Amino acid sequence: MKTNNNTVLITGGSSGIGATLAKRLSDLGNRVIVCARNEDRLAQIKSRIPSIQTKACDIQDLEQIEALKDDIGSEVNLLINNAGIVQELSLHANADLGAQIKEVDINLNGILRMLHVFLPLMQNHTTAAVVNVTSATAFIAESKAPIYSATKAAQHALTLALRHQLRDTQVKVFELIPPLTDTPMAAHVEGISKLSPDEVASAFIAGLEKDRYEIAPGLSRAARLMSRVAPRFAFSQLNK
Repeated sequence: MKTNNNTVLITGGSSGIGATLAKRLSDLGNRVIVCARNEDRLAQIKSRIPSIQTKACDIQDLEQIEALKDDIGSEVNLLINNAGIVQELSLHANADLGAQIKEVDINLNGILRMLHVFLPLMQNHTTAAVVNVTSATAFIAESKAPIYSATKAAQHALTLALRHQLRDTQVKVFELIPPLTDTPMAAHVEGISKLSPDEVASAFIAGLEKDRYEIAPGLSRAARLMSRVAPRFAFSQLNK
């Protein structure tokens, strides 16, 4: 997949990995559009990276996604589904059901809405790709974040199926599998080594250029392997 001269749409790109991808891809000569719910954060990233465009859009709202499509849809040939939230909660301690369902709606249903709206248009391009940003927890569940882990596992399965369904089209399907990364989402996690967002972005760009469909930087590669050869041991080590 070429890494320049694309029109890139990144969901949840106002901070963390998404913001770093926006900067790196813009520097490579791509037109980059970042969408997120928080307009203040969008204004902040625009001030830091003047070359990008920003669009306010809530991926829980199909009408807002349709409006985004009407604005830029036919031009997008690289869609990066990065938006997501993580909550640490106990399922047996009367956790807020609404919060659990919201996490599923953003992390999984948000991707489904984006694909529903943008994928038909992307198939009109000679070069196109979908990138789903999952997590090492897609392979080894983190018990403190059960909904997040479940949605990331579902995203992984969805990515595999989508890649197979689109195998005879011009749309490539990638999965970026970050390990624990030094972002605001992981700021509360201490005592564990974290990759920088820039290291994740470098691995992504290298993998995209080489058509490496599963890009697993850092400890994600080991997590993916351990989940296959010693799943119980891997789970016990993560959830000590």
